[in-house]
Amino acid sequence: MLVEKNRFPAMSDFSSPSSDVPPALPVPDLGAAMYESSPDCVKLLDKSGRIESMNKNGQCAMEIDDMTPLLGRSWSSLWPPEAVPTVLTALDDARRGGTGRFTAFCPTAKGTPRWWDVIVAPIFGADGKLQRVLAMSRDITGVRQAGQALRHSAERLQLATDAAELGLWTWDPVSDMVTWDNERTYDILGIAHSDPPVNAARFASEFLHPDDIERFTDAVAASVAGNMRFQFQGRVLSQDGAARWVELYGRRHHGEDRPRTQLVGTIADITARKLAEDKLIDADRRKDEFLAMLAHELRNPLAPIGAAAELLKLGKFDEARVRKTSEIISRQVSHMTHLVNDLLDVSRVTGGVVKLETAPLDLRDIVADAVEQSGPLIRGRGHQLAIHLPPYGTTVLGDAKRLVQIVGNLLNNAAKYTPDGGNIDLRIEMDDERVLLSVTDNGVGIEHQLACRVFDLFSQAEHTSDRTAGGLGLGLALVKSLVELHGGKVSCYSAGTGAGSTFSVSLPRLRDGREAVAPARAREAHAGPARALDILVVDDNVDAAAMLAMLLEAAGHRLTVEHSARDALARIDTARFDVCLLDIGLPEMDGNALATRLRSHPGTCNALLVAITGYGQESDRRRSQAAGFDQHMVKPVDTGKLMDVLADVA
Repeated sequence: MLVEKNRFPAMSDFSSPSSDVPPALPVPDLGAAMYESSPDCVKLLDKSGRIESMNKNGQCAMEIDDMTPLLGRSWSSLWPPEAVPTVLTALDDARRGGTGRFTAFCPTAKGTPRWWDVIVAPIFGADGKLQRVLAMSRDITGVRQAGQALRHSAERLQLATDAAELGLWTWDPVSDMVTWDNERTYDILGIAHSDPPVNAARFASEFLHPDDIERFTDAVAASVAGNMRFQFQGRVLSQDGAARWVELYGRRHHGEDRPRTQLVGTIADITARKLAEDKLIDADRRKDEFLAMLAHELRNPLAPIGAAAELLKLGKFDEARVRKTSEIISRQVSHMTHLVNDLLDVSRVTGGVVKLETAPLDLRDIVADAVEQSGPLIRGRGHQLAIHLPPYGTTVLGDAKRLVQIVGNLLNNAAKYTPDGGNIDLRIEMDDERVLLSVTDNGVGIEHQLACRVFDLFSQAEHTSDRTAGGLGLGLALVKSLVELHGGKVSCYSAGTGAGSTFSVSLPRLRDGREAVAPARAREAHAGPARALDILVVDDNVDAAAMLAMLLEAAGHRLTVEHSARDALARIDTARFDVCLLDIGLPEMDGNALATRLRSHPGTCNALLVAITGYGQESDRRRSQAAGFDQHMVKPVDTGKLMDVLADVA
């Protein structure tokens, strides 16, 4: 509290007391000892309220060095203006024979702030008439400050418990009674103020989950027996049987106002935290399973590739055996490429870096493309695919490539998890607002507890333990993310193990009159180049460069291979090239910088520049385009696509 100093009149104000002030009356001898020994500030006033005397302790409390100037002055004039009415009221009460009492602020003569608890009482003579007024003021500044500090502390505690949503409780081991000390405790336990109090045993039996009672009892006993803190996590059951996780903290406390030791503490609802912890544990477990699965899936194709390489080193093969070995390597590389692409696709989609190229599309065309892609797997497993499409347009606004990926993943999932010779049903239905596509199979089905997690990353690890389906469990996670990017929803239903599954995709129906655009179809591969091209290959991976050069030479082109940007720049001074195939991750000067140099060189300024790289993120493609590349291909290169690009140049 800010105190306005010098409210107490300056000593100069009292240098000339009025001449009509009667001389100070002597204090009666009978009360002199009590008067002087009182620790309070005791004043004798005349009937009009003027000061006659003040005890020595009072003068010290008021920091008065000389009492003389104050004698005869009105007592009320020594108080701050805002306290004067209260002082006068107390004086009037005393004059009428009563007792006035009040608490007010008044600084000392030297300006020290003080709060006073004041009693004003009458003094009667032998004739029963009022002779004087006694005013006793007790300095309560320290008590008041302590009270304010206590209230401030209580307010801060209340603020902290409210912010942390903590309940407060007290347990008395002697009476064995538990009290709930704030409203939050009642909310957490789901009880009313009118509910009867409980002891520790009843709390355990009536509130706690049976599996947690023993741990609770042990925790309480340990806290009471020793000088240790009480801590417990467990489940409390509501009246409807629902369980909520709570955390209790407590410690032994012996307060001055409590004759015996008690246990005081907090209770917090940690249900959300426990659910989050369980999810983290589950995610960590599924991550470990996924890593083990990834190692398994990568080792599978590496084994035949390694065996084929060793076999080729032996030599002396006829053409048929070489062709068969080449086909095995090609299939396994394709499988590994698919795995890596899935991983990268999940990273891009879940990271929010995928940009949809949307256009009005007829979902029937999307289905046709997806069936064409998934057809080999479906036919290879001997499944019967039934397709039910409406006769009229099912237009949605979407990205053709990604929608085909969604439907294809659902068909592949059905094919993989349906025993050979099964049935797969694909149908499209719609209403005024939505288009619903569903894929139903009569396969292995899904347990109920897995159905809610089947779209999570890596959930394939739980889908089957024998690994007959293969894959990394990324397909359905991609489906969910891509569908949501299109403003749609995806769901799964299965009656249980062995009962098959239905996956449904709901997309907003486009009804603004725009015509659907047919998705672009893959063009037919060129039979061969129209002419031989001069091609420069630059890659610091000697084996990769050599194999790519051998492949292109076999296709009839003329190849030059360099393994550094410096050697490549030296080469273009003496030769001209139609096409330059450049690795991005070159030492000293990367492929992007090299492409910029080639674009400015007369011998290669018009050449086709193709990035052949392991970097396949969208940002990598933007950087290569800015550097001057015409094409960006990710390793391992799709040779069919590369041949098409070269055929365009030839």
